[in-house]
This record gives sequence, structure tokens and C-alpha cells, in this order.
Amino acid sequence: MIALAVLLVSMSVAAPATHAQSSYDLYGSARADALGNATTALPDDVGVHANPAARATLSQSTALFYARQSFGLSALQYGASHVAVPFEWGTLSSGLSTFGFEEYREIHASAGYAYAVSFGTARRVRVGTTLRYHHTSIEGYGSAGTVGVNLGIGVSLLRSLHLGVHATNVNGATLVSGEPIPRTLAVGLFYKALDSVQVVTDLFKDVRFPASVRGGLTVTPVDPLVLRAGVTSTPVRFAGGMGVRLGPLNAHVAAEQHQTLGWSPSVSLRVRW
Repeated sequence: MIALAVLLVSMSVAAPATHAQSSYDLYGSARADALGNATTALPDDVGVHANPAARATLSQSTALFYARQSFGLSALQYGASHVAVPFEWGTLSSGLSTFGFEEYREIHASAGYAYAVSFGTARRVRVGTTLRYHHTSIEGYGSAGTVGVNLGIGVSLLRSLHLGVHATNVNGATLVSGEPIPRTLAVGLFYKALDSVQVVTDLFKDVRFPASVRGGLTVTPVDPLVLRAGVTSTPVRFAGGMGVRLGPLNAHVAAEQHQTLGWSPSVSLRVRW
């Protein structure tokens, strides 16, 4: 079971099975899944892997709960929760996620801070950081843990155009010698073409692998329904999903198709108060 699961993880994220930590901590919400995870510049994104700077835009306390099952296998279940609370002096956040099964388990816990500075009437610069504790245990081999530092920046270039940059594990943390946790850099754009149409695009690079281009489209045909579609290269993946907004509740569902391994459904619930 361990060998099969590690093989599927490595194929799904293009990571060699020799790494003790998968890249499953790079998922954040069903909304992001439906957009091909091209969410680096989304100004209101939340989740354990959202750009830390995005939390600086929040005006209400927000909680998000997320679940994903890759390729229909119970051994590849991932679950996460995230809470962000805004104050006058910035936004505090915390998160917890888990992936795996009895013989192989990853647990991640995080704490973050974000702050925004305004320049003029339309331009804002948002900065944020997340401290992320990564712990992996493998039956018969023991366990190990480490802390990675994630950094994010968001800039409002225009009212309808935003730039985002998100770097993970900037301190180069490793679980054990030669076993690094994912170290990535993403640069993205968000464009609000119409009140009902939004476009996102990312250039994503894991230091171990080739760069990946990601893109997504959001359309709101009628309130409260939201439709989404996304695509990712290297490996090629197609995604789609929908969301419903009902007052303080936002519910999202998504499905991602890997060119080789098949479908991965996900669901998330966002609550504001």
C-alpha cells in the first residue's frame, strides 16, 4: 500500500518518490482546484496554501474547510481547515491539514500574518508570511518534522488588475538530510474583465521540476451561482467546478482530471462572520 500510494503521489505532482514529503500541502480549496490552482493573484483568496498576502484584504473573520480525494482512492485523502481574523493592525491566520493513511501520514500546521498599505485611491500593496510546520510519519521508519517559511506579496496595479507573488519554504527547510519539503515560486495575474467574468493565470515553479503554466476562468451567469474552469501544464490537468454564495456561506465543488491518473474531486465551505 505504501509503495502504491507514494507512486501515485509522485505521478500526480511530478515529484520523485524518493522525497519523504509529497506536494499535497500545496492545495488549498475547491475554488482553487477548479481554477487550476492559478490563484496567486486572487485578492480575496483564503486557505492553507493561499498567498499569505491575500488575507490582508479581508474585512470579516473567515473560516474555510476543505476536503479532496485524489483519483478516487481513500489512501490519497487530504483535508484542511483555515481561519483568518482581521484587525486594524493586520490579519492573523492559522491552519491545519492532513494527508495520507495509517502507514503514511503528513500533518501540517500553520500561523500567519498579513498587512496592507494603500497608495492613492486604487493602488494597494499587501504583504504576508506563513510559518508552516511539516510532519511526516512512515510506519516502520519513524517520523520527522520541520518548519518552512512562506512569503507572499500582492499589488493592485489597477482596480481590475492585480499581481501576486508567492514563495514557499524560502528558508530551505528539510525533513531529514537530502529530503526537502516543497520549495516553490509562483507569479500570477488576476484580471476582472467584467463584473461577471474574472481571469487568472500563474507561472509556477518547483525548484526540482520544470515550470508549469496555470490558468483559470470564473463566470457568474446569475447570482448566487459561480462557474469555474482551469487548466495546468506539466503535468497536463483540466479542472472545473462551481460555487454558490448564500449570505455568509460560500460552498464550492471541483473536479480535476489528470491526463494519466484520472479524476480528483474536492469540496470546500467558506464561512464569514
